[in-house]
Amino acid sequence: MVTQRFTCAWCGLAWNRIPKPGRAPRFCSDACKQASWREKAAVARRIRDQRVALLHAEFDQITAATPLSLARVVPLLHELADSGPSYGLPVGRLYKTAAAAWHPDRPGGDHKVFQLLQEAHRLARLHAL
Repeated sequence: MVTQRFTCAWCGLAWNRIPKPGRAPRFCSDACKQASWREKAAVARRIRDQRVALLHAEFDQITAATPLSLARVVPLLHELADSGPSYGLPVGRLYKTAAAAWHPDRPGGDHKVFQLLQEAHRLARLHAL
C-alpha cells in the first residue's frame, strides 16, 4: 500500500496515511482544528476592534464647528453597510442595512458608530445625496 505524508496546518506535526478519496486532512486532531478556529476568530475580532476605533475617532471629531463633510457621507454609509461603492444602492437602503448591523441593541452593535451612522444619514437626507 502506498502512504501519503500529511502535515498539520496548526502544529506542523507530520504523519503518514493511506490516501482516501475526498479532501486531504489539514489538522492532526480536533484540538488543532479548534485552536485554528479560535485564532481565526481572534484575528477577526482584532480587525473589527480596529475598525470600530477608527469610526469612534471619526465620530469624536464631529462638532458644531467641524461637521461631517458631505464628501464623506455616502462613502461612510457604504462602509457601515459593508457594501462596495459600485453597487449604487439608495441612501435609505444603505441606512437600513447599516442600522441592522450597528444598532446598540443587537449583538456586535456599537453606540458611537450608530450615532455616526445617524449623522451621516441625516446629512444625506438633508442634502439629497
